[in-house]
Amino acid sequence: LPITNYRFRKAMGWAISAGDLYQAYLPTVLRDIVYGIVRNIVMPFMLRWRPERAGTNRGRFVNMFVTVLVACLVSAPGNELRGYCLQAPEHKLPFNEFFKPERFVRSTSVGAMIMSVSLGIGSLVTPHVERFWVRAREVLKKNPAGYAVIAIVFLGNMVG
Repeated sequence: LPITNYRFRKAMGWAISAGDLYQAYLPTVLRDIVYGIVRNIVMPFMLRWRPERAGTNRGRFVNMFVTVLVACLVSAPGNELRGYCLQAPEHKLPFNEFFKPERFVRSTSVGAMIMSVSLGIGSLVTPHVERFWVRAREVLKKNPAGYAVIAIVFLGNMVG
């Protein structure tokens, strides 16, 4: 949260103090707790609903996509409350003026879709990366000089 608030205030061109880093702490924590609870309810439901698909690429993507979409939608009011709490004091609007249903629906829909697609794709890539990493570690175990090659390439990219 402190890093997010720092970046937000910096982007808005606002002054930053230590207290500002924890602004809107409670709405953010509550939103994240709701998001986590919903994910922990929806994913097991998805796995029970179609267990035969869980091991397929399509199934992994759909399960993660639906889980994240539902969790984002259910926890979305927390984003509105967080935004309300993050208003600059000199421009603070009353909640009935701040809350715009069309803006809420648009930002919630777009944000939920972006996060659902991103984590859905991540669920497709992760098993392949895990297999690659296991294989790479086996190769490096047999050929410790490979660590030196990786270090040289890494340092070469940092320097030049």
